[in-house]
Amino acid sequence: MSHTLHRRGSVESLKDDIVFLMMHAHRYNDVDVPQAELGARLRRFMELGMEKGCICIGNASTGNEYTLGGEQGVLDSTVEGATVHCAFDDQDKAIEFMKALKEEDLGLSVVVSGLFDMLGECCRKSGLTPHTVEYSLGVWGSTSQLPPEPVLEINTMCGHGMVSVGRIQDVIDKIQKGRMTCEEGGRELGKTCTCGIFNWKRAGEILQRITGAT
Repeated sequence: MSHTLHRRGSVESLKDDIVFLMMHAHRYNDVDVPQAELGARLRRFMELGMEKGCICIGNASTGNEYTLGGEQGVLDSTVEGATVHCAFDDQDKAIEFMKALKEEDLGLSVVVSGLFDMLGECCRKSGLTPHTVEYSLGVWGSTSQLPPEPVLEINTMCGHGMVSVGRIQDVIDKIQKGRMTCEEGGRELGKTCTCGIFNWKRAGEILQRITGAT
């Protein structure tokens, strides 16, 4: 199960929302690999993501570029045992990242989340064959108390729920009062997603849809 799996929204909204994570599989692909080398491979994953145009990176163990003083802070904080992430807002850039990962062959486990058909096309174009496929079946049961769908679209971009509904509503209120733009609101919400998987650009677009502001 991946915490990047449960994003909500229309095909149009999700078509350029692609998240990668890398981690080692304990006692499988970390055997006989020095700990310093594991950390170096994880850092290289994020460096490649930055080279190919990802919009944010993060380390589940330490934080994202907002909390660690920028991208270099994330890289410097990454050691063995971490789970690291790169988020993309462009399918072509994600394909180039896949190609780079295939060529680099870092030897650790990679998970990519996004629309099923779109990711299948990305894999074909980058010469990769998925090992395992997971599906999100949505939320079942009594859903009447859930917040409105556009708010859930933003909330579910942080798989650990650290971009709370209350924070989203606060940002919406500030945008409606002219105290911040939609893009600024998206960036502000991304600060509390420690893993760095929050697509702040998409969040800004959803905020614009909710508020009618720019």
